[in-house]
Amino acid sequence: MNTHENKMGKVNDNHVMDEAHDTGLMVEAQIANHIVDLLDHRVQQLTPVEVQRLSTARSLAVSQLTSLQTQAASHRGVNQSGHVLQWFGDHLGQHKIMSSVLLVAAMLLAFFVVQQFSFTHNLENSDAFLLASDLPPEAYADKGFNAWLDSN
Repeated sequence: MNTHENKMGKVNDNHVMDEAHDTGLMVEAQIANHIVDLLDHRVQQLTPVEVQRLSTARSLAVSQLTSLQTQAASHRGVNQSGHVLQWFGDHLGQHKIMSSVLLVAAMLLAFFVVQQFSFTHNLENSDAFLLASDLPPEAYADKGFNAWLDSN
């Protein structure tokens, strides 16, 4: 089997998998629609007593859920909204300020380090370095000067 046939086989396998996935989704959607239809049909046959019992059960479930959330929030020290950022309490503002200060300080330090390295590198390779040195520029052009530097 050559590489073209391998690629075609993989494409066909992917296509078959996509079709199977789509078919599975269609079956699930049909089942869900059937369940909804059954519930709609049954809800029309409910008696007033059953409606009242369902309403009472729903209210009880909602109140229990609310009380559980309130207990969990008070246990963790989180207020009613329960946002993760509020777990830090009153210190959150201080954390934001300190984080900002540390970030700015790190950026300034990085900027100064980069400037220092680039200034030193440029100074060593510039004409100003040659002119400011103790030797005249002609010494660097002399062929024997490199031999003399190597020997010393």
